[in-house]
Amino acid sequence: MLTNAPNRRILVVDDNVSIHHDFQKILQPDREPDALAQARSALFGEPSPLPPHEPFIVDCADQGATALALVETAGKEERPYAVAFVDMRMPPGWDGLETIERLWQVDDRLQVVICSAYADQPWDEIRNRIGQDDKLLILQKPFNGIEALQMATTLSRKWDLTSKAAERLDELNHLINARTAELQHANQQLTEINGALMRTVVNLEAAQTEVLRQNGELERLASRDPLTGCLNRRAFYALFEKAFVESREQGRDLCCLMVDIDEFKGVNDQFGHAVGDQAIQAVVSCLSAGLRLTDTVGRYGGEEFCLMFPHTTLAEATELAERLRMYVGREASNRMRISTRLTLTVSIGVSALTCGARTPLELIDQADKALYAAKEGGRNCVMALDVLVPGMNPSAQLELQVRRITPRSRLSTIR
Repeated sequence: MLTNAPNRRILVVDDNVSIHHDFQKILQPDREPDALAQARSALFGEPSPLPPHEPFIVDCADQGATALALVETAGKEERPYAVAFVDMRMPPGWDGLETIERLWQVDDRLQVVICSAYADQPWDEIRNRIGQDDKLLILQKPFNGIEALQMATTLSRKWDLTSKAAERLDELNHLINARTAELQHANQQLTEINGALMRTVVNLEAAQTEVLRQNGELERLASRDPLTGCLNRRAFYALFEKAFVESREQGRDLCCLMVDIDEFKGVNDQFGHAVGDQAIQAVVSCLSAGLRLTDTVGRYGGEEFCLMFPHTTLAEATELAERLRMYVGREASNRMRISTRLTLTVSIGVSALTCGARTPLELIDQADKALYAAKEGGRNCVMALDVLVPGMNPSAQLELQVRRITPRSRLSTIR
C-alpha cells in the first residue's frame, strides 16, 4: 500500500559484487562528521565525499533471475522498488535487456538505469528491443558517484510523483465510477417514475375518454326517445327554439310538421302494445329515411311526431310531407305485414313561419291545428295552414285557413 513517505528503495543488478559496494557507498553513506571526512580525504588522497543526502535502501542481486524474485517479493509485500540499476552483461544468466523486460512484466512502474560501457550495446539496439520508454536511462561505466546519486534521487522522485498521480487517478476513477453508478441509479429511478407517469397519463386519458363516452351516452339517453331513438320532446323543442330565433333574425323560412299515426288506439287494442311499439318504430324509421340532412324529427308524445324543416318554404314543405305520407303508407305497412295484417297510415299537418307565428310553440300549435284538420278530413292526408289572403301581412289577417294538400283520389292508393 502506498504511503505519503517517499520511496527510497533501490535495486542493484550486477554480477560484480564490487559494484554492489560502490552503489551502497554512494546511496547509503556512513554518517561521519564533515571535518573527519575532509581530513581523511586530505590524508589518504580519497576523493571528496558526496554531499549529504537522505540515504536509500539498497538491495543487490548478481543475476536477473535473483532480481526478478526480489521484485516479485517486494510487490507482494507492497514495498516496491523505485529504481533499478541493471548491468548489461551478467553471464551466465540473462543479459540486462532480458532482465529489464522480465522486471517490467512484474512491475511496470519500476524506473530503470542501464549500467553499461559505451561500446557494450548501441542505443538503437536497446530501443529496438525494449522500445522508446521514459522509464529508462543509461549510466555509462565507469560512472561518477554524483551522477549515480542524481539519477537515483531524480528517478525515485519521479516514481513518487508517478505513483501519486496514478493513485489520484484511481481515486478520481473511483469517484467517477461511484458518481456514474449514482447517476445510472437515479436515471433508472427517473425512467421507472417516468414510465409510471406515462402509464398514469395513459390511464387518465383512457378514463377521460370513457367519461366523455359515458357523458355522451348519458346526453344521448337524456335527449333521445328510448323506443325510437329519435329526439325526445324536450331535446327537439330546444333545437326548434334555436332554429326559430335564427330564422326570424336572418329572415329565412322555417316549417313545422306534426305527424300522427292513424287509428293507433285500435292497433294497441287489437294487436297489443308490443305490436304498437313495432308500429311506432316502423313509422319513425320511414320518417327518418325520408328526411334531408338538415331536417329533424322528434317524438312529441305517444304516436305523435314533430318535424322541423329549416330553410324550406311552405310549398316545399307540403311536397315533402306528401312524399313522407305515401312512403310511410307503403313501407311501414309492408314491414308490419310480415308479422300482422296491419296497415299503417299517417296524417300530417304543416305550418310555416310565414303564417305569422310569434313563438316556437305558436308555430307548433299551428301545425297541430292543421293535423287536427287532417284527422277531421278523413285521415291519411296532408293539411297545411296558410294565410287567408295571399300577399297580406299575416299579422294583419284575422284568421288563417287550412288547405288540403293530398288529392282525395289518392286516399286509397297505398302501395
